[in-house]
Amino acid sequence: MSQYIFETCELEYEYPDSTKALKGINLAIEKGKKTAVLGPNGAGKSTLFLHFNGILKPKSGRVLFDGREIEYNRRHLMELRKNVGIVFQDPDTQIFAGTVFQEVSFGPLNLGLKDDEVKERVEKALITAGVYDLAQKPTHLLSYGQKKRVCIAGVLAMEPEVIIFDEPTAYLDPKHCRILLESLNVLHQSGKQIILSTHDVNLAYGWADNIIIIKDGKLLKSGTPEEIFANDEVLKQADLQKPMLLEVYEVLFEKGLIGKRQPKSIEDLRCIL
Repeated sequence: MSQYIFETCELEYEYPDSTKALKGINLAIEKGKKTAVLGPNGAGKSTLFLHFNGILKPKSGRVLFDGREIEYNRRHLMELRKNVGIVFQDPDTQIFAGTVFQEVSFGPLNLGLKDDEVKERVEKALITAGVYDLAQKPTHLLSYGQKKRVCIAGVLAMEPEVIIFDEPTAYLDPKHCRILLESLNVLHQSGKQIILSTHDVNLAYGWADNIIIIKDGKLLKSGTPEEIFANDEVLKQADLQKPMLLEVYEVLFEKGLIGKRQPKSIEDLRCIL
């Protein structure tokens, strides 16, 4: 069994309008690690994610899931999509059913499960996503943050091994960002593999175990948050700023007010000080 959940080998993809979205991507995402993918708009993050569950097929190169190359036949793709769920950036592109319960039950029903098992999965997913009290609410009356959590519940009900989040905190206020990140941590602790894309360097630095930076369809760098944000040249190429917490740490370190241990959160910084 592979130590990597996903691997890509010289992965290339070109859209019908001749836009080259991925250009020879070689990467490996380690199992059990919270992974954040950083890069500007149009970098290829979403395109990469759509290869991870077989929605897109490479122009050339290979994609491996758990050590096995993805095959683009119906049987293999159905099995892959049971194990790899994607929560898209805009929940309105994902939600279509009349009520929250109907929305979350759609996936399990399509798996051909018995009604009792579908109900059990849906209720468990609604509780985990924090929207159990919204089960009978019409989806068109949900707030943006509620829609995001309903989309998460819909993916959870499929009980995938991997959950991919495309810009999960986009357009959320600080309260709902905090709630969402708490949910992601709960999912990770329960054994789910979590991969997300984000523009938020502060989120990536404090949350991720590993970071992948993509720009113009190419892999710029992958490594731990400490490695990534210590590399000024890579940050410049990717048009990324250092996380605010790291900026504060470096000022304190230069003044001799703090040691070499880098804080990952405000709580860490308080403890170190």
